Amino acid sequence: ETSKQPSTSPDATPTTLSLAYHMGDIFAAPPSTLLIHACNTQGSWGAGIAAAFRQRYPQAYKRYRAHCLTTHDPSTNPVPTGTCLLIPPCETNPKAAKHWIGCLFTSAKYGKLKDKPPVILTNTGPAMKELLQRFKEEGEEGEVRMCKINSARFGVPWEKTVEVLEGIEVEDGWVGDIEVW
Repeated sequence: ETSKQPSTSPDATPTTLSLAYHMGDIFAAPPSTLLIHACNTQGSWGAGIAAAFRQRYPQAYKRYRAHCLTTHDPSTNPVPTGTCLLIPPCETNPKAAKHWIGCLFTSAKYGKLKDKPPVILTNTGPAMKELLQRFKEEGEEGEVRMCKINSARFGVPWEKTVEVLEGIEVEDGWVGDIEVW
């Protein structure tokens, strides 16, 4: 696919996110890559790709869980959907990859209680925008990779998520090209 270049003219058409598809292991990314997945706000990475994140990034999982259960409380002060959590490389195992982890809170719950697809799609755009802004504020310019978010355990047709993502206008300094693995 062709990548879209950010516009330099103030009256030019805004550039939107560009997705490029790859086959292979999302986790075999270079250091400082941002790996994105969609999450619930309950502190559970128990199934699907979230379980793979939990296995590979146990320290990041602890930060995510603390964010959901300690910083917030699922019963009285849940993490708002449509937001994100950006976790810097934090694994203590010297052999662990130094990846950023981006958690998009697209559904409040999981399993049979997960949000309906229209709600998840409504939450995806704001969560992705916040994540790209936070990554920019960290001064990071590394690769950004994600799986086909929302499409497995959350049951949202991938094409619907693509419509949301490709409709996001890239702001100055944001990574505009996202690799889908």
